[in-house]
Amino acid sequence: MNAQVAHLDSIVSQSLANDRKTGAGLRTLILTLNEALGLGVEQDTREQLARDIEERFGVSMGLGAMVDDGDFRPWLPEAKASIDPFYWNRYRKLMLKSGLPLDVVTTTDTVTDEILGRLGNPGLLEEWDRRGMVVGHVQSGKTSNYTGLICKAADAGYRLIIVIAGIHNNLRNQTQERIDEGFIGRDTGRLAMRGKKEGNRAIGVGLFDDRRTPVSLTNTLTDFRKTTATGNTSEIDSYKVPVILVIKKNYSTLRNLLDWLREHSAKGDAQMISQPMLLIDDEADNASINTGYAKEEITRINGQIRDLLGLFHRSCYIGYTATPFANIFVDPDSYDEAKKEDLFPKHFIVGLDAPTNYFGAKKIVTAQHDWLSLWGDQIFSRGAVVRSTDLTVSSGFR
Repeated sequence: MNAQVAHLDSIVSQSLANDRKTGAGLRTLILTLNEALGLGVEQDTREQLARDIEERFGVSMGLGAMVDDGDFRPWLPEAKASIDPFYWNRYRKLMLKSGLPLDVVTTTDTVTDEILGRLGNPGLLEEWDRRGMVVGHVQSGKTSNYTGLICKAADAGYRLIIVIAGIHNNLRNQTQERIDEGFIGRDTGRLAMRGKKEGNRAIGVGLFDDRRTPVSLTNTLTDFRKTTATGNTSEIDSYKVPVILVIKKNYSTLRNLLDWLREHSAKGDAQMISQPMLLIDDEADNASINTGYAKEEITRINGQIRDLLGLFHRSCYIGYTATPFANIFVDPDSYDEAKKEDLFPKHFIVGLDAPTNYFGAKKIVTAQHDWLSLWGDQIFSRGAVVRSTDLTVSSGFR
């Protein structure tokens, strides 16, 4: 798809957000916009674009499943009228521009509302500590989901958002790029490399509206470093916009962040921070789990995440993963006087549905099973005798 067709696709997709057209109506819209924008897309290409868009219309996504603790009380429906969805509206436009099916965008809106409503209400000054987990399929939209959640959390009043993006630099950098595009709206790597004057370039959601740009203390080139921890003396409360960090799940990085927060933002006799904080733990089954052998032993990363949560009067922890088995077997009664409670998702678990066009392990196994059945039919039709155990082993089933 060349630049002209891609531009026409994004404009048409956005136009269809509130007025879904198919057939002749869709093709008329494509022709009208093509001529108005002077893109010069040929008729055959316009017809293929119309078919592609109609195919996307057929993609849907379910709302998934949700489990709550017995004390859950929804707060978002009552508060939503007073929330300005500035960051979410930008991200919704970006998803539509990127060609995501309208039903997927609508479902993402609904599901992220459900997740946000299970976090603490940032408008309440009383202390709270919420812990949950979101389970999704591999490569099926978990990052898109928590990017939308970040936007809505910022709209609702969360002041500090921390994303722990795996244990490797490449995953952290990729996640930072997604957050740059979907929430910050600026290329943080270019900003860091060329200086503020030359690098202040809008991308993603920033192309729709570049006001209220969140402060990012990390960028696509570098993680949260010790120089940042010692050179930035600003308190979280001093920023007029949300503050976000995308960090590795690394002992030194977490130590630097803890030191910086304790030095510049913690107050009072308890040395805690009053601003509401959202912590998103991507790949939450990896390194976050306390694997200490003895009950009194706590692994370093697990202890640091618990320290981080313990610094805030109001905090939320959400683990995102496609393999939740270790997380749900965390001892729900595990407690340490210094580290407090472990990371068991005691308040909610949300299971995300994949879009209907998702091609994952289930479809691969189904295709393999169909192929084996066809192969078996061919073998048996020739009079061969095949033991069923041979088919079972070769197919990978038990």
